[in-house]
Amino acid sequence: MEKEILGYVTCRTCMTPKAIMQGSGKRKEYVHGRCECGPDNRTGKPAQLEMKSFKPLADIELEIETIKNGKPQLNEPKPEPQSELTPVVNKPQPDCESKPIGTATCVGIGAVTGFVLGGVFKVLKAVA
Repeated sequence: MEKEILGYVTCRTCMTPKAIMQGSGKRKEYVHGRCECGPDNRTGKPAQLEMKSFKPLADIELEIETIKNGKPQLNEPKPEPQSELTPVVNKPQPDCESKPIGTATCVGIGAVTGFVLGGVFKVLKAVA
C-alpha cells in the first residue's frame, strides 16, 4: 500500500527532493520524509516544522538547482546591512542550562582520574 505524498522539501544532505508523507497509527500527528539518504522519522519541533513546510516537486527541484548553482533564492530574505552593532546583554537563553551527569559518567571520570593520579604518584615515588 503506497502512502500519499503530501509534498516535498529539500534534503540538505543529499541535495535531492525529500518526499513528505503523513504518519499513521500512533504517529498519525507527525509527518515523515524519505529521500536518497533514507527515512526521516524525526518528531522534534524543528524537524516537524521543516517537513510540514513542504512544496510541490517542481518548486523543490528549482530550489535544489538554485542551491547547486550558488544563486540566491528568490524568496530568501537578504540580510540588511547594520551600521551599528548593538550588544545584547543578559538575554536569557532557554536551552543553556547544564544537564545532570549520570552515575556511570561520574564513576568513569573517577576511575580515569584515579588511574592518572596513581600513575603520577608511582612515578614520583620511583624518582624519589
